[in-house]
Amino acid sequence: MTAISIPDSSPQNGSQSAGAKRALRIGIIYPSGWGNLGDEAILQATFDGLRERWPDVALKAFTLHPERTAAGHRVEAEFLTGVSRPMFLSARGDGPFLVRAAQGVARRTERIPVVGRVFGIAANLTSNVIYEAASLRSAWRWLKTADLVLASGGGQLDAVWGGAWGQPYALVRWAWLARRARVPFAFLSVGYGGASGRMSKRLLRYAISQAAYCSVRDSGSRSLAKQLGVDSELPVVPDLAFALSTKSPLRPRRPGHDIGISPMVFMRPGNWPQENRTDYDRYVSLWADLAAARVAAGDRVHLFVTDPADMNAVRDVWARLDDATRTGCSVADANTPDALLDLFRRLDIVISSRLHGVLLAIVAGRPVLALSHERKVRAVMADAGVDSYCVDLPSASIDQVRERLGGLADQLDATARRVREYAAVARAAVRQQEEMLPQLLTRR
Repeated sequence: MTAISIPDSSPQNGSQSAGAKRALRIGIIYPSGWGNLGDEAILQATFDGLRERWPDVALKAFTLHPERTAAGHRVEAEFLTGVSRPMFLSARGDGPFLVRAAQGVARRTERIPVVGRVFGIAANLTSNVIYEAASLRSAWRWLKTADLVLASGGGQLDAVWGGAWGQPYALVRWAWLARRARVPFAFLSVGYGGASGRMSKRLLRYAISQAAYCSVRDSGSRSLAKQLGVDSELPVVPDLAFALSTKSPLRPRRPGHDIGISPMVFMRPGNWPQENRTDYDRYVSLWADLAAARVAAGDRVHLFVTDPADMNAVRDVWARLDDATRTGCSVADANTPDALLDLFRRLDIVISSRLHGVLLAIVAGRPVLALSHERKVRAVMADAGVDSYCVDLPSASIDQVRERLGGLADQLDATARRVREYAAVARAAVRQQEEMLPQLLTRR
């Protein structure tokens, strides 16, 4: 089990008295809003923790879909940034006249060679400049009254989705604005995803260097962030979603097991930054064969998703099942973190590829088989001490997965006990980090 380290800290009386004069104003920046349950779990844990510490805190979220964030979490919300990129989309409306006019010209010329492309680029540039100018003005007005800005959890150190002008730029603009407004800016338990370009790395390095505090969610993220040239401490504190609470698992049904399988759109054309139809079809076959094998063995299979886009993968898997297998399968409708945790209470085993499908299974104390597509999934399984039940998805075979699943089924109680123990340790570390937050308020 990986050691967890955070600096010693305790609440500061000065910040508490300052908070007593008026409600604290804290902003949460996060590239979310499109329904990913991992993102929603992190935001839920963040908001709950802040409200528990400061019941009258005025929270404001800055995400890619502020309308959904506001409705789902009872907070004010605005756009994270005015820049919208492929795979890093802001949910905008029609926009002002100049935006509508530029887009209209682009639509009318899109079939003209070269000309259509030029007007398309011009329309996107016009839209981004106008929206970003408005977003910067709004952010600055809010920052002049704010007390703290948090880049709270998730894989925020990342340029895979949207490139350098996606998340790296969003972090830099907030770090730069917060510094000039003299508002403390901090990263809490963030993960490092991917940043291959020189510009992306420079932007991420700048954002971290401007932070009053930065913790990362695993040792791998710390090593990768250090490679950017960051010289700050970067304590390791587990994912903020570990702070969520859940009820005890329900009594298992026998005979057979209840098994949750979560297909995902990894490499699916149109749904993933890197596309490979052949590889994706092989993954679909793997999930379908696994479901068929478990139903044939007398188990009950529950297909579920932790991201709305993954319903495309569920439909692709379902299309490959025969009628006999479908009678033993169901598709779960768990579209909130609480609903997902409640689903896990009814399962004997969870099989997932996305990080928070795996992580929230651990939070729920359920044995999990991870079909890992990225380093971060392997990292949380290793930290929990159950990396023997982690299989590399790109190279996985149905025989290998069946073997690991059989071994997990033979060790259900021992594995459940191990993940519950780790979840308790991780939750305590996240809570301890929360005790440090009042210190940040004194740095204004």
